[in-house]
Amino acid sequence: MDLTVGHPLKKALVFMLPLLIGNLFQQMYSMVDTVIVGQTLGSAALAGVGSTGAISFLIMGFVSGLCQGFSIMTSQRRGARDEEGMRTSFATGIMLTLFIISVLTIVAVFAARPLLEAMNTLPELMPYAETYITTIFSGMLLSAFYNEFASTLRAIGDSVVPLYFLIFSSFLNAALDSLFILVFGMGVQGAAAATLLSQGVSAILTFVYMWIRYPVLRIKLRHFNVPFKNYLGHLKLGIPMALQMSVISIGIIFGQTALNSMKNAEMNAGYVAATKIDSIACSAINSIGSAVSTFVGQNYGARRFDRIKKGMRQIILFAFALSVVLGVLVIALHRPLIRMFISADDVNENLMSYALTYLIFNGGFYVMLASLCSCRGALQGMGRGTITLLAAAAEVAMRVAVALIAMNLHNFNFVCACNSAAWIGANIILIPLFLVVLHKYIPLVGRSIKSMRLPNPSEIPTRGARRVNK
Repeated sequence: MDLTVGHPLKKALVFMLPLLIGNLFQQMYSMVDTVIVGQTLGSAALAGVGSTGAISFLIMGFVSGLCQGFSIMTSQRRGARDEEGMRTSFATGIMLTLFIISVLTIVAVFAARPLLEAMNTLPELMPYAETYITTIFSGMLLSAFYNEFASTLRAIGDSVVPLYFLIFSSFLNAALDSLFILVFGMGVQGAAAATLLSQGVSAILTFVYMWIRYPVLRIKLRHFNVPFKNYLGHLKLGIPMALQMSVISIGIIFGQTALNSMKNAEMNAGYVAATKIDSIACSAINSIGSAVSTFVGQNYGARRFDRIKKGMRQIILFAFALSVVLGVLVIALHRPLIRMFISADDVNENLMSYALTYLIFNGGFYVMLASLCSCRGALQGMGRGTITLLAAAAEVAMRVAVALIAMNLHNFNFVCACNSAAWIGANIILIPLFLVVLHKYIPLVGRSIKSMRLPNPSEIPTRGARRVNK
């Protein structure tokens, strides 16, 4: 899909829909694990697996952000119609992913237990938590390659086919979960192994499809043999996005630590179930950010700055409307949704109350998340990943501050408020910076734009580039 032509919002929505469905199915990996674990192994196993969420986001978020960052340069080359540059960018992303994630795997496996202990994980939950997270970390290279291949396809405008493979592997994950847990009796390790195997299948299928369907992505040895500045340019885009995800997770770890300090397994189970519901709604909003990143990246490469302005205005309005609807739904339907994750024997009013409190504090502020994702995606598409790190730092500061208050007061409400406080803090930083950067490329007031060079880590070729006045 060429996002540099056509109605901006329509094109963005058509591109975003597979991303949205894909994000929902991506959530199914952990959700299926949670449902089967909670229904078959009990609330302790559920809470144990759920307590690894913050650590998992710390590492796997880094992996996801890294791959998305690498693909930004590919989308810019796509907008500039630079086919050889697309191949080189793809090859560079593969090499960097292989090297960085291999090292990260070793570090993460050995750091898993110390991190769980530092988070005050309850002793009765520790065996479940450690087994699950170390298994996930051991195979993170499979997840990384899927993210790299899928991000590359989306960067060139294909958001549909990655969805097909993801749907297939999601059902495969559910089948393997049942097989490993119910038949082979592998417990939480079986849930983790099913996730890894399913993601590995997704990676293989995605790469095979890319090779057959897109000659423009058929890389050769010469595409790996590029100047160091090429690798450096990708790192300038990938590392800020990766750090952004990981830095945010530090604040989440503080929130989980605050929750663990209250030493209430029932509270923990309600919190975990509510976060799974919340993650579905948030993934829908996050898909807007992913679509914006590709939309802006392609138009930035094509120098369609006027189109970026018009499209962002339309997309942000749509994001606000979607966030309000999702907030109402998760709060209104919390009871049947919570019962999906907790067995009937373990459900009680206290647990339900904890879950509802979390959903109110988060669902009521989805508009802030929509604003954050839209502005952040636009800045990333323009290669301004370093700017988004400032917003990530504000998120961390707010999460940590609220989590420390929660630990001091032993107050569950403050634990629930960590996300909403973080979104507000990030918007305070991000919105003004987004407007400043946007104004540089096309005046927010006025009808013309002058020629200017692109201070982007990736130098967009001037040959064939279009400059369009409003």
